[in-house]
Amino acid sequence: MPNLTREGKEKLYISKMTELQRRWGNPIDDDWNFTDWTDGQLDKGLTDTIGQLRFEKGLSFIKTTISYIFYLFVILGVGGLLIFGIKQLF
Repeated sequence: MPNLTREGKEKLYISKMTELQRRWGNPIDDDWNFTDWTDGQLDKGLTDTIGQLRFEKGLSFIKTTISYIFYLFVILGVGGLLIFGIKQLF
């Protein structure tokens, strides 16, 4: 990130913020104006946006993993109960 020009940082900020807004399901604003932002504000905004995006991706992975584990537990439990019931019949 330190090797990017201001225009490169602005483009990166727009792309990351757009990705974050899509992940949240918010409407995407196409009116990007960075004229009143200082370089420090742009760097902080970019760092915060990238950090939030990493957090959202990690949280999504954890949620997906937990839901798969839960569904597998339920499926194996129902299957075990069916097998136990069938064994009791015969």
